Amino acid sequence: MPGPPTRREERLLRSLALRKHRDDAGLFLAEGIRAVEDLLASPLRVRLAVASSSLGDDPRGATLQQVVEAKGLPLRVTGDRELRLLAGTEHPQGILAVAELPRHRLADLSVAGEPAVLLLLDAVQDPGNLGTLVRTAEALGALAVLPLPGSVDAWNPKAVRAAMGSSFRLPVIPCTWEEAAPWLREHGFTTVAAVVGSEPLPSPPPRRVALVLGNEGAGVGAETLAHADLRAGVALRGRAESLNVAAAGALLLHELLR
Repeated sequence: MPGPPTRREERLLRSLALRKHRDDAGLFLAEGIRAVEDLLASPLRVRLAVASSSLGDDPRGATLQQVVEAKGLPLRVTGDRELRLLAGTEHPQGILAVAELPRHRLADLSVAGEPAVLLLLDAVQDPGNLGTLVRTAEALGALAVLPLPGSVDAWNPKAVRAAMGSSFRLPVIPCTWEEAAPWLREHGFTTVAAVVGSEPLPSPPPRRVALVLGNEGAGVGAETLAHADLRAGVALRGRAESLNVAAAGALLLHELLR
């Protein structure tokens, strides 16, 4: 029977709640059966798994524990309460895993001869919104997600949970406009800023689009608007004045990628 995590491992797990420590260590935390299943099926390198002693009571959990052991990964077992303390959440669903942060680069994206949509996030600060947008971008076929400065870390545990495994597969590439703008121009992208009250997307849309969504309260910032070739919005026929950024993003991505 595997033993409990060491004190050093416990300190590491707790530290990964903070972006600074994730960046310094080059690691992030995934929690829950579904997330760890997706993580193990991804190309990312897993360093450590910590399971609750009750994980094997669930057939799916027992199978996951067998997969962890079959891969030869370090596995620690602890009590349910101790696991909750390490995860920092009330319901970590029986297992945590520590994995290496992916190191995607803009230069690695391939768009030769293909239409494409990139999703840029301008100071999106809610981790649930960011994770949902990553999940939506992967589901609808976007090329990558590019969080701009001011956006929450895509490897925040809440963002990882909301992404439901998509951040393990879809490139998520934090960058600045100084990095993004030349690349977008070189590869023929039209930058479209989502702005409340703007006209709908043109039909047909440009062949390559960099769709920018803004902050939950303030919208797209002035620097981003200066880089935008077009502004576009979602037609609202009801009394609500705006949509949640994740909902607006889903509708616009669907229009661009259908």
